[in-house]
Amino acid sequence: MNLNKKLAVAVSGAVLLMAGQFALADSTTDIVDALVNKGVLTEEEGKLISKGAKAQKDAQPMIKEKDGAFSISSPNGKNSVQLTGRMHFDYKASNISDYGDNGAYPFNQDGDSKSTADHFNMRRARIGIKGRVGGIADYLLLANIQGSSILDEAFIDVNKFEPLGLKFGKFKQPMNLEIMTSSNNIDFIERSYLSQNLPEKKFGAGLHGEFKGLTYFGSIFQNNDSALSQKDEDMSYAGRATINFAELMDNKDLVAHVGFNGYTSSYEVRPQTSGNTSGTPETTTRATLFSYTSGGAGLANMIRGQIAGEKIPVSTDATNGAGYAASTYGAYHTDSPSTASVDNRKGGIEGSLAFKNFKVQGEYGQAYYDAKNNALTKDTTLKADIDTWYAEALWTITGESYASAYKKGAYGLVKPNNEVNFDTGSGLGLWEIGARVDAVQMKNLEMYGTDTRVQGAVDKRVASGADSIDTCKNATAGSGTCTGAKAGATSYTASIKWVLNPNFLIKANYTYTDFDNAFAPIDVGTKGGARSTANMKLIDHEDLLMIRGQYMF
Repeated sequence: MNLNKKLAVAVSGAVLLMAGQFALADSTTDIVDALVNKGVLTEEEGKLISKGAKAQKDAQPMIKEKDGAFSISSPNGKNSVQLTGRMHFDYKASNISDYGDNGAYPFNQDGDSKSTADHFNMRRARIGIKGRVGGIADYLLLANIQGSSILDEAFIDVNKFEPLGLKFGKFKQPMNLEIMTSSNNIDFIERSYLSQNLPEKKFGAGLHGEFKGLTYFGSIFQNNDSALSQKDEDMSYAGRATINFAELMDNKDLVAHVGFNGYTSSYEVRPQTSGNTSGTPETTTRATLFSYTSGGAGLANMIRGQIAGEKIPVSTDATNGAGYAASTYGAYHTDSPSTASVDNRKGGIEGSLAFKNFKVQGEYGQAYYDAKNNALTKDTTLKADIDTWYAEALWTITGESYASAYKKGAYGLVKPNNEVNFDTGSGLGLWEIGARVDAVQMKNLEMYGTDTRVQGAVDKRVASGADSIDTCKNATAGSGTCTGAKAGATSYTASIKWVLNPNFLIKANYTYTDFDNAFAPIDVGTKGGARSTANMKLIDHEDLLMIRGQYMF
């Protein structure tokens, strides 16, 4: 080989290997073939250079982009990392701000009544990473930028084989269809009453799997992020199974989903003093067992059940009077010295039928609560049954199919057929309208013991005002008793959604809520009561308008 040919081979090889470094190696074969055909390279030399370029390409990580999200993966695709996040920004306007004394409740006195004010709200703001490890497991590490808990989810899901997978860490427990649908993809701005008060994201481990048309998921989890005792706090269990008859029939335009779900949980709660339900600090401690917000995230603590705890120890103090110490009086969120034990369980059934661009869906669930505080008298208990359900119908006006978003027993985002293109001004995006009715009903209530209460103001009562249920009041000071009372609400929601692209959407919901009993928020007082005026209005319904701008990737 003469010097010029050697130089040509060296230069050609260097150029082609550099091309491989910059992901241009896909054209290596064509270039090498051209050089071989011109006699610049022999076939052996061409094969050698092509082999080197391929080796360089196979060693380079791959950068991918899908639906506005970027990921980096190993050449064989077995390992990857992707940035993920979401931001849900809401505006809420409620007619309840027109109630109260001279058109408003004293918001500075009561944390619950603040929920009736018109306001903007950052509903969710999360950021994290997700990906795959070794080709056998998925992982997710997601943090809350806003909220009391920094860690939202963190788990490893070993799922190499679809019929049997193992998930462990902090993850969403197998609950109902609405819960298993991501907050990015739920049909309305907020989930229904049925999905409130569930042990959603907990530390635990679970087995799950998928067969054709069938899924199952069973888990063992810890209700509290940290154990409160070794006595009455046990492991909790949850399970869910689904069938999609359409998949069994190989019908890709249809979803015919039926599912069953339930959980049982024994845990402890630690009562504490509150800074939200009184204008004056208190020494009484209580722990919340359940609390419901009206439809569409309107009035907070529309129904709430609390179990009493021990009073904070106090002593005589010259400044604050008998029974109060300066170091104790005025302390908010002070824990009780003891915990209260809770038994909670719930079962439910779910169904969804979707054909092309139409979908109907509904669920029913029944929950049971049984709580007692062993540190107080044996009669300090709270028991209640709570029924919840919803039914909804949706239609994508622009024709997108719901079946395209159904996978593994839940719905993902229905993507628009024609995304909005801001550069060209083309594309309508996805337009959807929907309607939902959902309801909550508390029944079979039993409540005994001082400061154990269910959504009350001065008295222990169930979501009522001037016409409060007599059996839910304190008959004698220090012996609060309530049995057999009922409370509930029904909400009606109309929705319109515009999905511009897989990363951005806008929702608007109007919700009308009819309360079973007219009432005032906790500690505001009742009409004619000690902490109110004669012209205070009681809340018998709510008109709520909510608008959400949502970005996710």
